[in-house]
This record gives sequence, structure tokens and C-alpha cells, in this order.
Amino acid sequence: MKILQKLGSYVLVASLVVLGSCNNDDGGGGGSTSGYHVNAKVDGQDYSNSNLFAPSAIITNGILNIQSSDNSGNAISIQVPNYTGPGTYNSGNNNIMNGYINYMKAGATIGQFTSYTSVRGDGVVTITEETDTEVVGTFSATAFENVDNSTNSVEITEGSFRAEL
Repeated sequence: MKILQKLGSYVLVASLVVLGSCNNDDGGGGGSTSGYHVNAKVDGQDYSNSNLFAPSAIITNGILNIQSSDNSGNAISIQVPNYTGPGTYNSGNNNIMNGYINYMKAGATIGQFTSYTSVRGDGVVTITEETDTEVVGTFSATAFENVDNSTNSVEITEGSFRAEL
């Protein structure tokens, strides 16, 4: 199980790097000038995507994925399965098929992090707008550390996003 968790974490980090490099903001200002953002409070502390690149979203086979990372290496990842457009989607109940809101907290060294997931808690994503170029919405979650029997958790509140599709 630990190998699967580490592999999943490496895939997430690699995805964030790849998605971040796909920003087409020709102005060079990154996420702070594009209008695209992921903002939230994690245990009361402000989270805001990196000013180096904007968050991104993709819809594939009815699954919406939104990726974001901040300048400190922390990341928020949202997955909405069975996505059908604007509406409210719940995650949790220890069922990955319900989707998730994940928070990865960077550690003191490269590759060291703690992963929290709403799969072990609960979360809600509300999509308020979808166009050909972006998706807009809000989110919140109680996300538990993604290790067996952990009682450590984070509260993600006041989440909002505008991500480029």
C-alpha cells in the first residue's frame, strides 16, 4: 500500500510540473495576471496558486481534474468523476469513485510531503460556470492524511477557482 501511495504522489507531482509548463500566458506573468486562480484557506492559512503559472483543468472521459501548486511546493488537486457540467459534486465516504479534493503539504526537503485527501473525509465542489476555455467554482473539504488509520486532518475552506481548460 505504501508503494502505491508513493507512486500516486509521484504521478501527482509530475502532473503538476507538466501542467504548469503548459501555461500559454504570453505575457510571462503567470497565474497572477491571467485571472486564473485556486485560492483557499487550509487550516486557516491562505493558499494561493503560484504566480509562475496558472492552474489548469482538463475534462477527459467525464472526469474533471483541476491542478494547482503554490510557490512553496504545496498543491491542491480536485477530481470530479461523472462530471456533467455546472452543479454540486460531493466526495468522501472512503470511496475514491466519489472523487476527491487533495492537499499536498511540502516538507523540508525535495520529495518530502504529507498528502491529505477528502476520500477519507468529505468534500464538496460546486461548478458555477463552464465555457470552452475555463471552469469556475468553489470547494471545501475535511481531508485526512492519506495513510492508514491516521487521525491527522486539514480543513479546506473558502476555496474558489477559475482554471483554464
